[in-house]
Amino acid sequence: MLATRRALLLSPLATPALAQTAFPDRPIRLVIGYPAGGGVDTVGRPIMQKLAERLGQPVVVENRGGANGNIAMEFMARVEPDGYTLFMGDAGNLGITHALYPNLPFDTQRDFVGVAQLTAGPSVLVISSTVPARTMQEFVALLKARPDALHFGSAGIGSGPHLFYESWRRAAGVSMTHVPYRGTGPALQGLLAGDVQLMVSNYGVFRGAHEGGRVRVLAISSPERHPALPDVPTVRETGTDWSLMGFNGVIAPARIPPARRQLLEEGFRAVMQQPEMVAQMISLGSVAAFTPGAALDQHMREQRAFWTRLVREANIQAE
Repeated sequence: MLATRRALLLSPLATPALAQTAFPDRPIRLVIGYPAGGGVDTVGRPIMQKLAERLGQPVVVENRGGANGNIAMEFMARVEPDGYTLFMGDAGNLGITHALYPNLPFDTQRDFVGVAQLTAGPSVLVISSTVPARTMQEFVALLKARPDALHFGSAGIGSGPHLFYESWRRAAGVSMTHVPYRGTGPALQGLLAGDVQLMVSNYGVFRGAHEGGRVRVLAISSPERHPALPDVPTVRETGTDWSLMGFNGVIAPARIPPARRQLLEEGFRAVMQQPEMVAQMISLGSVAAFTPGAALDQHMREQRAFWTRLVREANIQAE
C-alpha cells in the first residue's frame, strides 16, 4: 500500500480527489473476448503493461473467448462498475456485434462507455507460403479461376476478420469457402497447417510466421503503405478499389464513476504517446491512435451503422 501511494503521489495524474479516493489501490482486470494470441491480445498486452507502470497497480489480462466476444461482453455488463474491470475490443466487439446478434442481453451503447481508443490499424491479407501465388494480382486470378475451391480462415462467423474479408471479397469479385475457428490463434494454426489458404487480421498476428517465411503478406487494407511493411502494397495498388481500417478500444460499464473514467482515459493517453509505444505499435503493424472516451463512443455508433448495412447486404447470419 505504501509503495502504491508513493507511485500515485509521484504521478502527474495525482490530484487531491485522487489522493482521497486512492483509485486504483488494487489490481485492474482487463477482459479480452478472444483467446490469447489473437489481434486484440497481441496489441493489448504491451499497452496494459505500460498502464500498470503508470498507475502503480498490476493490470491483469483475462481472455474470455467465445461467440465473437459476446460471452465476455455479457460478463462485462454484469460486473461492478467501479473501474477495476475493463474490456478491450476491436471493431468486431465494438461495432459489428449488434449487426449480427439483434437480441443480445447487452447493448454497447446503453451498457458501456468508452474509456479510450488506443489504436487504428489496417489488416493484412496473408496467404500460406504453399499457395501458388506471389502477388495479390496472382492470388485474385487464382480465386477467379477456382471459385470457392480455396479456404478462408477467420476467428468466427461475424468476427472482425470475417467481415473485413467479406467487404474485400465483394470489392474484388472473388469467392472462397469460409472456415470459422474459435479465435484468431486457432485460425492461424489452420493457415500454417494448410487447412486454409487466406487470413485477414492485423500484422502482429502473423509477424513471427512472416519473418519465418511460412506465410506471404500480399497486401494491406490501409489507404497508404505502413511504415513497418514498406514493401507491402495497399489493396488499391493491386487493382481493387478498397480500403478499411480497424481499431482497438477500451470500454467500461456505463455507471463507472466519471472521475475514475477520466483517470483511466488520461492514463491511456500518456501510455499511447510514449515514443517506445508508438514504435512498438508500428512494429505490430498497427498505429498508436489515442482518442478520448467520448470520441470512442461516437466512433462505435458510426461503426455499428456501417457494419449493419454490410451484414444485411451480404446476408450474413451468425450461428
